[in-house]
Amino acid sequence: MNTDHCIALRDVSVGYHGRQILADINFSLKTGEFTVMFGPNGCGKTTLFKTILGIIPPIQGTITYGNAHYPGFGYVPQRQILDEIYPFTAEEVVLMGTFGQVKPFCPTTKTNRAWVEQCLKDVGMFELKKHLFSELSGGQKQRILIARALATKPGILLLDEPITGVDIMAQRMIMELISLLYKKHALTIVMVTHEIHSIPKWIDKLIWINNNKVLIGDSLEILAPLIAEEASFQGTLWH
Repeated sequence: MNTDHCIALRDVSVGYHGRQILADINFSLKTGEFTVMFGPNGCGKTTLFKTILGIIPPIQGTITYGNAHYPGFGYVPQRQILDEIYPFTAEEVVLMGTFGQVKPFCPTTKTNRAWVEQCLKDVGMFELKKHLFSELSGGQKQRILIARALATKPGILLLDEPITGVDIMAQRMIMELISLLYKKHALTIVMVTHEIHSIPKWIDKLIWINNNKVLIGDSLEILAPLIAEEASFQGTLWH
């Protein structure tokens, strides 16, 4: 596994409109790592996530990216609403992920269309590519949004609460899919979740956020005693 740092945070504070939520954050993520950002709702993990993504600036401190280059992010948002007035097919939604690779108003290339088909196959949705996105199940929509993120050819795949709002079976299938994609594409992944049962046991790094504190461990086992003591819910870890 590549040990180059792709993101490093130094003395970072995050928040909105100058109001600090988390402070004194120091950690780095390595290329090829699977990192989970875990904590209860409202703890600030999404704020930190968006700061790393560049959606909001840090209040203070510095965020640097490997080799001084801003990495390409593939972002799967927590919730996605596509106006059902517009009849987007699953394929068209995934195609949106390639728009940053072409000049405005230029037609989609054959290469990009072939890549979109491959992304659809990778998430098991190729056979449903002509179905309307609005008519898909929650789990199927999530697969399409993951495919759209893959279509950007990301350096880092960012997943914000990827199993929220789907049934238990779909949750399991989505986590298995993420595991397969991580291994197949040698991706660098950062996943945000508040559900302990969604955390793969083999992760490289856990960033645990609770009570305005950010704790970092190299594996889930390091923080397991703290999670067991303070978490208000229980779950079975994925193997």
